[in-house]
Amino acid sequence: MPGQHRPTNAYLAGLIAEAEISHGALARMVNQLGRRPEHGSLDLRYDSSSVNRWLRGALPTPPAPTLIAAVLSHKLARTIDPGHLAGGDAFLELPANTDETVRAATGLWHQAAHRRDALRYPFVSQAGPQAGWRWAFGSADAAVIGRGTRGVGMSDVQRLRTARDDFADLDRRHGGGYARSWLTDFLDREVTPLLHGRYRDAVGTALFSIAANLTETVSYMAFDDGEHGLAQRLSIQSLALAKHSGDTAFGAYVMSNMAAQLVFLGDGRTAAQMARAAACSAGQVSGPLLARIYTTEARGHALAGDTRGCRNALAQAEHAMNTDGMAPAWLGASSFAHQAGSAMHCLHDLGLHTEAVRHSTAALDLPHDSIRARALHEIVLARVYLGLRDVDRSCETARPALHSALQLRSRRLRERLHEYASALAAHRKHPAAQAWRAEAREILAAA
Repeated sequence: MPGQHRPTNAYLAGLIAEAEISHGALARMVNQLGRRPEHGSLDLRYDSSSVNRWLRGALPTPPAPTLIAAVLSHKLARTIDPGHLAGGDAFLELPANTDETVRAATGLWHQAAHRRDALRYPFVSQAGPQAGWRWAFGSADAAVIGRGTRGVGMSDVQRLRTARDDFADLDRRHGGGYARSWLTDFLDREVTPLLHGRYRDAVGTALFSIAANLTETVSYMAFDDGEHGLAQRLSIQSLALAKHSGDTAFGAYVMSNMAAQLVFLGDGRTAAQMARAAACSAGQVSGPLLARIYTTEARGHALAGDTRGCRNALAQAEHAMNTDGMAPAWLGASSFAHQAGSAMHCLHDLGLHTEAVRHSTAALDLPHDSIRARALHEIVLARVYLGLRDVDRSCETARPALHSALQLRSRRLRERLHEYASALAAHRKHPAAQAWRAEAREILAAA
C-alpha cells in the first residue's frame, strides 16, 4: 500500500499474502493459540502493529515464532518452519559483496539439500526485477579471493564444468525432477567447500562463474519441477555469483530465464520488461544469446496481448540469430528450432493460428535428445490445431507429448498437458478427443 515501507522479511510477507489474512487477524490467531494450555496459557497481546514490526524483521522471542508458524501452517495446509520466519528470507536479496554471496549461495544450497520438506517458498513477483536492477546497476567487488585453508585450482573448476554438462544433459533428457536432488547435494557437498577455500582472483573468478552456472542449472530444474519459489531464489543467487565473477553474458541469460518463469506464471508484462532489461544490460554478447533474450521478450508481449511489441521482438530475435557468433556452451535452448517453437507459441497466444502453424516444421526439427523441448513444442502445435478446429490432427500431434510424460519428470509438461486436456473439453463429443482424454487419464496418473 502507498506509504508503507517494503517489508524486510519478504518470506513472512509472502506467506501472509498467500494465506489471505489481515495483519490483525494473524495477531489475534497467535494470541488465541498462545492461550491454550499446551502452549503455556500465555497472555499475549499482539496486534496489527506487532505484525508490521515482524515484517520489518523484528520477530518476537520464542515461543512466538513457533505460534506464528503454527497459525500459517494451519491456514496454508503445509508445514512452515519457524526457523525460516526468524531469519526472514535473505535469499531474495542480491548480496552486496563476495563474502555475502558465498554465505547466501551455500546457505541456500544447504537448505535445498537437507530441508526439502520445508522448501515450499512463495514466489515473490517483484523480487526478480529488483534483483535484476541491482545486478545491472550495483557495484561488484574488485577481486574474488578466498582465504580458506583448502587450496582451489583450475582443475577443480574444470571438474565442475564437466559436472555441469552432465547435469544439464540429464535435465534435457529426463526433466527437472529427475536429477534436481542430486545436483543440490553436489552443490552442498562439493562446491561449498571450494567456495570456502583458498584461491586468488583468476581462479576465484572462474570458480564463481561455474558456481553461478550450476546454480542456474538447478534453478531451471526446480522451475521445471514446479518449485517456483525455490527456483526464483536460486536464480537470484546465481545472478550474484555471475555479477562478482564479471560474467555479464551469463547474468543476462539468468535474467532471461527469470523472465521465462514469469511468462509461465502468467505475468507477461513484467516478463517482457525484464527480458528487455537483460538485453540492454548484456553488453556485447553472441547472437544466439541475444536471440534467446529477445524471444523471451516476445513471449511476454504475446501473453500481454501486445502484438506490435511481440512482432518487433521476434524480428530482433531473428536478426540476432542470423548474425555471426558462437553460442556459449551453457546456453542450451538456442537453436532455430527452439526459436521457431517460441514464435509458434507467441502467435498461438495472440490467436494467430494460421501464421503459427507455419513455424511447426522448424519447431520440431530438434536433436533426438531434446525430449522435453520436443514434447512442449508438440503440445503448443496441438493447441494451434485446435485453434484451427482440426481436432483429429490436434490429438494426433499431442499424443507423442503425452507418452513423453512417462519418461520425463517435468511438472511443467504435465501442467501443459492438463491445459490441453481442458481446451479439448470443448470438443468432448469428437471421437478423437474422447480417445485422447481417456488415454491421458491413464498416462498422467502413471506419470
